[in-house]
Formats: sequence, C-alpha cells, structure tokens
Amino acid sequence: MQEMVYEKKQQKLCLTNRRQIELTGVSEVISFDQKQVVLDTDLGRMVFFGEDFHVKRLTLERGEIEIEGLVRGIDYQSPLDRKSTRLNSSHTVIS
Repeated sequence: MQEMVYEKKQQKLCLTNRRQIELTGVSEVISFDQKQVVLDTDLGRMVFFGEDFHVKRLTLERGEIEIEGLVRGIDYQSPLDRKSTRLNSSHTVIS
C-alpha cells in the first residue's frame, strides 16, 4: 500500500453560500471561463464547475485566489495518484 506524503503542504478552501471561493495553495491558473475554473495547487489539480465565475482577486506570489459565482461542483486530483474525486456528480445539480 502506497502512503501519501505531501511534505507538510497546506491548503485552505472556504466556500461561502456557494457563491464565493477563497483558496490558498494555488500555483497556477490552467483555464478559466464563466462555467469552469481549473487550478493547479500544492495538493493537486482542482476544478470548479458553476455559473457566472469571475476572479475577484488573484495573488499567485502568495498562492491565493478569490472567485465569485454560483458553484455547482468541485473536482480534485491528487498529485500522487492522479485519481479524480468529484464532490458533485456532473449528472446531479445541487439546489
């Protein structure tokens, strides 16, 4: 069994009322549009799905991003095993 070691990297994700995302540990913005945001983070890739996304603040030097818009789902990938874990199925809409 492979043990997952992240070398003490930390990440904070704060989602407020499904309308505001605050995320630390961001290393790169891969792509961004009104319906999807793809980010590389210290702990792997994160994808946010939703509507009307726009970046409120981006500070890559500090690894921080704030995004506003309606969040419908979040998908993340571990950098070690590249397995994807979706917090909301693409076939299910959170109401």
